Amino acid sequence: MSPLDSSARPTPPSSLRVDSRDWSAYLPSSVGWRETVVPLQGHDQVSFRIGRVGAGMTVTASEARLREDFASCIEQAGQTWTLCFCLDGSSLFSFGAAGPRHVVRQGDVWLFQGDDASVHRWTPAQARASMVALKVPADRVAECLEGARGPRRGSRALRLDQGPPGRFGLETLLTNPLHGPLDRLMAESQALALLARGLGPLGNDGAPWREVVDAGRPLSRVIDALTADLCHPPALEDLAREAGMSHARLNRCFRRAYGTTVFAWLRDYRLERACHHLRQDAHSITDIAFLCGFSSSSHFAAAFRERYGCSPAQYRRQDPGDAREEETGEETGSSPIPS
Repeated sequence: MSPLDSSARPTPPSSLRVDSRDWSAYLPSSVGWRETVVPLQGHDQVSFRIGRVGAGMTVTASEARLREDFASCIEQAGQTWTLCFCLDGSSLFSFGAAGPRHVVRQGDVWLFQGDDASVHRWTPAQARASMVALKVPADRVAECLEGARGPRRGSRALRLDQGPPGRFGLETLLTNPLHGPLDRLMAESQALALLARGLGPLGNDGAPWREVVDAGRPLSRVIDALTADLCHPPALEDLAREAGMSHARLNRCFRRAYGTTVFAWLRDYRLERACHHLRQDAHSITDIAFLCGFSSSSHFAAAFRERYGCSPAQYRRQDPGDAREEETGEETGSSPIPS
């Protein structure tokens, strides 16, 4: 059984809970960074290095060295967006009292949108688990997205990217001394640039501020579950359980709402996400295929051609703002989705 199997998680011997009133104890009093080391059972420990990078914005670099499983619960005050970069190891995350549901692996970039909900993290025993979390208040995001529909209420998780951790460009932000106003201005601009880069491939139609349906309705929960991690979507039976109905009824309701079945909708959504990646970032076509949940680049190329009448490489070259040439052979390679 996988150590990240959320169906079998005994209560870990080590845990940490931080409520919204205690959060200030982990923040620097004024400028710079504050480092906190939390000793756990045995020789285990968790460390946090936190800096303020703007009004209500923080960046946290955390590292855990664990011989035993570890659980933490961080309460949030207000609606917050958290951009999470996994540099080493793996953990599970969830909102509220529900068990951890989202597996965050090395090289992943996730966006967690929480609405006054506690964030639960469960980390299995491992030599090193290292993450960087950038927290931005939702109203600050709304200011930056002026003209777009405001951030929706509720909680949501999205896996935005995957790749070598070194390419995230976090070093400049993490080495900023944050001593003066210009340091913090530079840090805030870098933090918002990281958020914009993460949101870019979603486009306006798939962005987290889009209200597909009322966030409390069953189909909205199904959409959130489908789009959270395109490489590891839930089975139809799990989606039906999430919606509180049979899988046959779920497909009927989905067809009435969206004109297609659940997994046909997911295929179209994957292709739309792929289009945004092709236009807006430097991922190879093979990387885009796996990032969007296709089992191989040849499968991706065939589905893309069926939908758009051209290959992914042709689509990328047709974009007037991007004259990049893709490496040869991208439509014939095959590789399993990275785990």
